[in-house]
Order: sequence, then C-alpha cells, then structure tokens
Amino acid sequence: MKTNYRFVLLAAAALVAPQAWAEDDFAAFRAQQMQGVQQIKSDFREYKEKQDREFADFLKTQWSEFETFQGKKRIQEPKPRQVPVVPSIKPTPQVVVPPVIAPVAPPPPPPQPAPVPLAANELELTFYGNAVRLPYDNQWQAYRLTGGARPEAFSDFWTMMSGSSYAATVQAIGSARSQLKLDDWGFVMLWREVARALQPGRPTEQNLLLWYFLVKSGCDVRLGYYGNDVFLFEAIRQPVYATKYTKVNNQTYYAALAGDRGNGIRAFYSYKSDYPVKLSALNIQAASTGFTKTMQGQRTLAFDYKGQTIKFTVPYDRRLVEYVGNFPQTEFELYFDTDGSALLRNTLLPDLKKYTDTMGKEEALNFLLAFVQKAFAYKTDEEQFGYEKYFFVEESLYYPYNDCEDRSVLYAWLVRELLGLKVVGLLYPNHMTTAVLFKPAEENVATIMHDGQRFVIADPTYIGASLGMAMPSYAKYQPTRIVDIQ
Repeated sequence: MKTNYRFVLLAAAALVAPQAWAEDDFAAFRAQQMQGVQQIKSDFREYKEKQDREFADFLKTQWSEFETFQGKKRIQEPKPRQVPVVPSIKPTPQVVVPPVIAPVAPPPPPPQPAPVPLAANELELTFYGNAVRLPYDNQWQAYRLTGGARPEAFSDFWTMMSGSSYAATVQAIGSARSQLKLDDWGFVMLWREVARALQPGRPTEQNLLLWYFLVKSGCDVRLGYYGNDVFLFEAIRQPVYATKYTKVNNQTYYAALAGDRGNGIRAFYSYKSDYPVKLSALNIQAASTGFTKTMQGQRTLAFDYKGQTIKFTVPYDRRLVEYVGNFPQTEFELYFDTDGSALLRNTLLPDLKKYTDTMGKEEALNFLLAFVQKAFAYKTDEEQFGYEKYFFVEESLYYPYNDCEDRSVLYAWLVRELLGLKVVGLLYPNHMTTAVLFKPAEENVATIMHDGQRFVIADPTYIGASLGMAMPSYAKYQPTRIVDIQ
C-alpha cells in the first residue's frame, strides 16, 4: 500500500504543535486530495465513454445470423388426460372425485396503476403494488426507432443513451431492488416496467431501452432483430424449459421475456462481440415471494374425508401469482423450495392445522393427501395452457386446474409446514409424485431409498390413494430423478 507522506508529516505536525497547523496548509492539502478524487472520476468517466464508443462502433458492423432452438422439455411423454383413481374406489356421495371440466379463462391479472409524473424528469411507477420513483432523461421518451431495425440505428441508439443522464436512474432502480429484496428475475421485471412507463405501447422502443438498462446494470442480455422485429435474449445460469434459446460465443441465451416464449422467433441477427465489461447471467435458483403488496383473491375448496365434506374459502395473493407466472420455467427445485405468500400461510395453513393437530402423523399425511387429491380439478398443462407449465404453491389456488407436478409441490409444502417431515419429489417419464420420510404402521407399502433413508410414497394425483400406495403403472419402476427439497 502506498503511503501519502505529506499527509503523515502534516498529521504529525498537528499532533506535536497544533498551533503550527495553519489553515492555508490544510486548505492546500484538501485541495490536493480533491484534485486527486476528481482526476479518478474523470479517468473513470473517460474509460466508460471509450467502452461505449467502441461498443457503438461494433454495433454498426459486427452482426451475424443466429438460429434458435426449440425449447427444452423436462417431461417428454404425454401425461394421462384423465385423473387416475384407486380401482377399489367408485365415485359415490362419500368419495368426491374432481371432474375434468371444460376449459375456462383464468381470472384476469390485477390492474396496474398508470405511471405518475412527479416533477420534471421524475416518474413514479407501481411494481406489484410498490411505489418506485426514478429520474429519467427526456430523450428516452422522445426516442423513436426510424428507418426500421438495422445495425446503424442500434448503434445510434446506444450512442444517444450513453450520452444521456442514465447513471442516476440505474442507481435508483438498484436501490429499489435492495429495498424490495428482489431476486434476479424480479430485477429484470422492474426494469421492464421502467421501459414500459417510458415508452407505453411501443414494444420495439421498450426492448431497446430494456436492453440498454440491463446491460448497464451488469446483466448479460443480447439484442436481436429480424425484419422490423426487435427482441431480447437473456443469459440464465440454470436450464430454462419450454422457451426458445440460442447460443452466442458458447453462451446460451433464452427468449424468456418474449410473450410467446420465443415461439415466433426463428433465425435472427445479433452482434457477435461481447460488451467490453463482463456481464453476468441471471440466477433464477430462487424466487422472492415477500415483496408484493397483497391484492387478495379467493378460492372455495371442498373435499371428502371419511364421509365428511370439508370446505374452505382460501384467500391468496393475486399479485404474487402474476409475478411467479412470469418466471422462466426451470428445475423442479425452484417450485418445491419457494414459499407461499404470507396471506396463504395465515389462512390455509391454520385451517388445515385445526384438523391435523387432532391426528397422528400418519392420519394427518392421509388427510393432506385427500385434500390435494380431491379439492382440485385435474387437467394437463397441454390442455390448460397449450404447453408445459409448472406451478408455484400460490398458482394452484389461482388456476382452475392443476396436474401432477403442481399437486406434488403443494402437498410437499403442506407436509413440511404442518407436519415438519422431510419430503422428496419423484420424477417418472410422464408423472411426478412425492415420498415422505416416515415409517407407517403397515410394512407392506411402497417405499423408495434415498441417501440411505427409506421414504414412503405419497401420491397426491392418485385419487383415493393413501400413504404408501403407488400408482400401478409406476409401482415397479424407479424414478428417473429424485428432487431434494430444502
């Protein structure tokens, strides 16, 4: 470490003879230090400007055609269209089997208030119920991409943005992220709302703004175009399913921000060169669930247990449903490990706990199985959405139907929260179920060994099945994967 000897000598003189410490000496010293700080700031600003100039030059010429690849599928084989029922169980007034109902549209998402201008060059937008303030440059609202999508236009846009007052906005949104405790995807969604607020109704200009802001925030996002369409591809650390992707310079990028998950994108053009500063891929290993301002929806659920019809009216957070519904589809661990909202924890869990507290562990496990098996209507994702989609806990309360992965996620959450037992997910070629670390009274039950421990099968999709009953079509097979749940 270098030593500022002038500072040491002046400090020593001040200690030995304070009266000798002249005001003009201190002023000179301070001016010298400030001059050094200003020089560092100037050098850094010049360094950033040089990077932006070089990148803008690259954007004029360094474009190549890339191809997209069809989104990966986690579950390849089609799932059963009819919910399986234990053979000995026949639908009677005592055993309620959820019907397969004709498709209906899910409830609309909660309305979002329009952005509010606060003063000149300052805006307030609402992000899942949270007010977020940000400064902006008037150039951003006035900008229009003229002459169509072409490299020269993108280069000019980058130059314009780099000469604008963007640093304060980047800092404001970074601060909002910290205050709200957003995950990486929530940070991207916040920037998307900023772009929408600045360029309402103009998706092309929104994508250009979002591209610039995300890159300046350190996110590895790549702009692409074909014809007059402009779109974004995001580098993501985890594999993403049911979403088109491409590869540039050995990095995988996903069209996770496209409304159709990239299905409309075929070949496209993007720049070959990387941005001069190293950018980071998004981490979607965890999803934040505590930042939304609750907007309540509710669902009435009824099921039969030992001849008694049990009925709940369950509130849930519509804003959280909307947020997680935009999350890229990734590994099952994310869905199993993500908590429900505080609203759901404070209503559904206590309602069920009134019953499970009066039962032994095995009966409580069967009670929760009956709840998940019978209180929800079954439909495959292909039938409900036209593509594979995995639910977070909150989504099973919102959508009219769920399937085996969704029921497994919900059941595992209930067992962990209400009974404190360890649960794992079991993935088969076209089915998912769960197993619980528990020793039942009967020994002749379906179990599986994992990490030296015996887990008993608990299938929330096999209607009428109790703890230890495996669906016959899978009873003789080992799962292709066991999902550890934290």
